[in-house]
Amino acid sequence: MNTLEFDEVALRKGWGGVGEYWFSLKDYTIKSDAELSELDQPNDMSHSEYFISLGYIPYFSVSSEEVIRAFISTIERKKLREALENYQGSEYVENFWKYFHIYPEISESYIAFEHQYVDDKAKRWCEDNGIRYQFKE
Repeated sequence: MNTLEFDEVALRKGWGGVGEYWFSLKDYTIKSDAELSELDQPNDMSHSEYFISLGYIPYFSVSSEEVIRAFISTIERKKLREALENYQGSEYVENFWKYFHIYPEISESYIAFEHQYVDDKAKRWCEDNGIRYQFKE
């Protein structure tokens, strides 16, 4: 029975954009959109429909903004949370990194939070899709 092994490479692929990576339910491999785009796609099917018809599903994805927003929601500094609320997208991420370098409590706890968040998101994705998985130590 196949098992998806989450190592550093597999988890890093989760940082790709939505639709950048696809997971094969048949052989438990992760393929890039570029690899699959080389296949002959019928004209009457969308990109996603075709990949799904071949047994691929979109791989889990996570963005920097998503992780940072989740992290910020856990910190005690109300003024920092409020200051970042005014930003969206790349501005949000850029401003977070400025504060990251200023406040030790952020820099000391963010990296561990990020790893746990990504692991949890990968687990939920597997469980939602009935995929056997394990994390490589």
